[in-house]
Amino acid sequence: WMTPGTKGYSSDGARLGATIGFVSDYYFAENYAFSTGFNFQFLNGKLRYSDSLNLEGGLGWQSGEVFRSYNFLYLEIPLMVKMKTKQFGKISWFGQIGLGTAFRIKTTVKEHFEMSKGGDVDQQFDYNDGTTLIRESIIVGIGGEYAIDESSRILVGVSYSNAFNNILTGDNTLTGLKQKSVLNYVELNLGFLF
Repeated sequence: WMTPGTKGYSSDGARLGATIGFVSDYYFAENYAFSTGFNFQFLNGKLRYSDSLNLEGGLGWQSGEVFRSYNFLYLEIPLMVKMKTKQFGKISWFGQIGLGTAFRIKTTVKEHFEMSKGGDVDQQFDYNDGTTLIRESIIVGIGGEYAIDESSRILVGVSYSNAFNNILTGDNTLTGLKQKSVLNYVELNLGFLF
């Protein structure tokens, strides 16, 4: 979901996304590790706000209400500290905390624009120029590992990623205010460690 910081902007709900990637744990003590890797993130968000747009088809500049759905593709490199309990039977529990640096690969937008004078327009376009290159976040997670054998484990967990930088650029053409929003998510983690 997106949390806007611009007056007159509101979140228009949460959207599902997905992440796929590789994780590696480097143990510096028996139950403590540096956890890193890389993830391809397919994140989404929705905003609603008033704006004026220059529309094609001879309509020119029109003011109205924008309902915008964002589709982000990021490459994230997390750097976390993982703390794990001793194994109870075949299960061990862990907690982790760290930073995530994500680099934008592509942003696309689907937009529904309702004009103040009546009528509406739907459009879809690439929006790399309207978003920042980097998304910085703090990541907190908990979970468990189930040991299949001495080196192989199934991982299940939940994590929360809280961004702390604005991911939008540019100004609202109607109000002149700078566009601001952060992109946060909660995810269910499923993995195989070997």
